[in-house]
Amino acid sequence: MADTDVVDAYSPEWAEAFKAEINKSSVYKQAAAGWEGTVGLVVLAEPDKNFPEDRGVFLDLWHGEARDVRVGTREDAQQAKFVITGAYSRWKQVAQKELDATKGIMLGRLKLKGDFPTIVRYTKASQELTNCTTRVPVRWPDEG
Repeated sequence: MADTDVVDAYSPEWAEAFKAEINKSSVYKQAAAGWEGTVGLVVLAEPDKNFPEDRGVFLDLWHGEARDVRVGTREDAQQAKFVITGAYSRWKQVAQKELDATKGIMLGRLKLKGDFPTIVRYTKASQELTNCTTRVPVRWPDEG
């Protein structure tokens, strides 16, 4: 896939591009050097935003490397050790750097299932994951 290819948000092509960005990031590799575990992102449907059904993103992250990033069902994402749930528009805010994921959890805009102190310890890694998503050219369903 060429670097300039625009992909649909939360599509298999998006997952592939996101994984590539994570694995290119020396900042992430260093910030997440001690991280072991899976992370699930549950993106809740917002039919009025042209996002009609829940989707899940499953990330297998290990010592600063993305071993796997795939898009599936909400249930797929909920199998992860850490699960962060939010409405489509909240995740779009995170991807556009309008909302920091850790702050979103603290403010109750995103819901976390898992050990919050562990997430806080890896705030820099979380922020770099967000930076990686911003480097993927995305077509958002609510932007026609």
